[in-house]
Amino acid sequence: MSDAHDTTRVSPAPRITGRSSSHFTRLARVFAQELGVACEFAPVYDLASLEARDYAGNPALKLPVLTIDGATVFGAENICRVLAESAPERRRVVWPEDVRELQARNAQELVWHAMQAQVQLGFGTQIAHLPADSIYFAKAAAGLRNALAWLDERLVAVIEALPPRDLSLLEASLFCLVEHLAFRTTVPLAPYGQLTAFAREFGQRASARSTVYRFDAPPPAGE
Repeated sequence: MSDAHDTTRVSPAPRITGRSSSHFTRLARVFAQELGVACEFAPVYDLASLEARDYAGNPALKLPVLTIDGATVFGAENICRVLAESAPERRRVVWPEDVRELQARNAQELVWHAMQAQVQLGFGTQIAHLPADSIYFAKAAAGLRNALAWLDERLVAVIEALPPRDLSLLEASLFCLVEHLAFRTTVPLAPYGQLTAFAREFGQRASARSTVYRFDAPPPAGE
């Protein structure tokens, strides 16, 4: 039978484009594994690139990006939702809109803020080598520390307030944040005992153990 009449051809596997050193990318990869969606991984080596094609077509030049069934999905939370819709078995996932307790809602907002602040500090001072004493970075660091202190103080009550679940966006994103702070130090984690204990426990999951942070090494020239 010719290719033109072959109806058995299988679509390419879903692919996550991102960086193994990125907490937003790790969140998407943790969700993929927790939900049983097998995804290929395509690392991006040069964050200084200004070409959308180097970010799997994302015009915002941001990661991660999911390519699935011929479609492209931008952003970590957006990707997590699409992965849940594509999962071979239904899992109980708690999304932000499923949370009724206001402190838990605030917690998710602060996790997003802290993750973005970590990007701001890491890219600005460690990659772009801009002066760390700029008010732009000083305020980001202060806000990050304040957010972590708030989360650490209320973490136990926030987790207890979550509905029954197999997985929650809050816990997965918080884990990715805390481990990233240890991986790319911008503020010390020592003052936040509840957060580090939580990360150790979540880190026992197979999805966490198989997505450990590392820097992607580009292939040798000519390959």
